[in-house]
Amino acid sequence: MSRNKGKFTWQGLLQLLTHIETDDPSIRRKGELLALFIGLCWGLLNYSVVNTAVVLILHPTYEYTIYLIEDLLVFIPLHIFWKMNQKGKVFLTANLAISFSILAGVFLSDAKYIEYLMVIFALPVGISSFIIRPSSSFWYAGLTATGYTISSLISGYTWEYNLTAVMALFALAFMTWATANQLERTLKRNQTLVDTLKKSNSEIQAAYATTLEGWSRALEVRDRETQGHSKRVTELTIRIARRMGFSEDMLVHIYRGALLHDIGKLGIPDDILHKKGPLTEQEMRIMRLHPQIALDLLSPIDYLKPALNIPRYHHEKWDGTGYPHGLSGETIPLEARIYAIVDVFDALTHDRPYRAAMPTHEALEYIKSEAGKQFDPEVVRVFLSEINNREN
Repeated sequence: MSRNKGKFTWQGLLQLLTHIETDDPSIRRKGELLALFIGLCWGLLNYSVVNTAVVLILHPTYEYTIYLIEDLLVFIPLHIFWKMNQKGKVFLTANLAISFSILAGVFLSDAKYIEYLMVIFALPVGISSFIIRPSSSFWYAGLTATGYTISSLISGYTWEYNLTAVMALFALAFMTWATANQLERTLKRNQTLVDTLKKSNSEIQAAYATTLEGWSRALEVRDRETQGHSKRVTELTIRIARRMGFSEDMLVHIYRGALLHDIGKLGIPDDILHKKGPLTEQEMRIMRLHPQIALDLLSPIDYLKPALNIPRYHHEKWDGTGYPHGLSGETIPLEARIYAIVDVFDALTHDRPYRAAMPTHEALEYIKSEAGKQFDPEVVRVFLSEINNREN
């Protein structure tokens, strides 16, 4: 068991509180900012509740009882906003949460102290620019100013601070609009660059894949009796590798390795490669050079280095009697152990110049009989299960 399992960390708590269910990085970024805003409101509300409760205990009055009830009720919409934001409804939640925080601050506070709350109003007005859109800061500044004026008139406080506060709010709105607008433009430029890089990378990957498939087809054209072999064994190898827990990133390398498994045969003379009868001992030694030839051909290509295990080791055997290195057991890379079974099965079940194809059930019996000798027993088990699923 990992020592860190269950261990509390502030980073883990922050990730939990700001988790947003969306695949859009822009929305996620804004949702995380909104989650922090809601969390700050929650913290300020806790402070207000504790402060009001202490005053109420020391000096019980009807007025402070109402204040405490109002503060406690505010927890309900804050919790709703937090859950909505987590579900990815960021823009709707932002409009509701920011409007609510401004209106609650205006109408649940004593108007004679409202000039001090202008500092607090600066937060939702400013943050609206970064979450919703830059121009929204003016709308929320107007909402705050209107609410401030109405609250002051209702309470009988119509004094010179009103005009100062309103001007301050619109000055804040202008500054946040300018900052947010510049940030938004920068983010859009960055996103354009990222999209361009992703497109270029996709085009490069497609070009790589086309090149590898071309190499594979070129080898099949030369090695005429195995046409279609690479495609069949590649598809089956990928299915078994996925069942055995390989990541999607690693499956890409396995796909490339399976396509190029016999690329080393490009270095084998035609008279040996196309010989219809058994190979002599000298010819067999030359044929067994193809894994090393594959390594020499592919290892200088950086993006193919993670794919070398199949071309290099697919002729190794579980009991150590294979070639070129005589590896045994789990010292043979797992993807090569998988491919070795698939390769033999495909060879047995398709016609070759020197023999007819074997019936599938006989080929499967042969694979089963070689478990623990030529093949990894666990991979044999998964292979047989996959073949049975495919046929049923």
